[in-house]
Amino acid sequence: MFRKLFNWFRKPKTSSQDMSIMVEEVLHKLTQTDEHEITCDEVHELIDQFSEMEIAGEDVQHLMPLMQKHLDLCADCEEEHIALVQALNFEKTIEDQL
Repeated sequence: MFRKLFNWFRKPKTSSQDMSIMVEEVLHKLTQTDEHEITCDEVHELIDQFSEMEIAGEDVQHLMPLMQKHLDLCADCEEEHIALVQALNFEKTIEDQL
């Protein structure tokens, strides 16, 4: 999240409204942080397991709450998770057709 915040401050802004929206989003995400969290590196180690469990219909929010919390707060990791789920669903569709 700090990388995104740092990069955001380096970019030229188009309007003060855009800046206020971004500041609100960053402050909201900061208020959602907890003492016990996992890092992006830890997410990358578990994302395949998490995604496969999710596709299988398991309650990943209950089984891996720290992972879900991180995905809720980190757009980069959430984007990676979505792409992986789409790829796994596509693979499942192909296997089902064979």
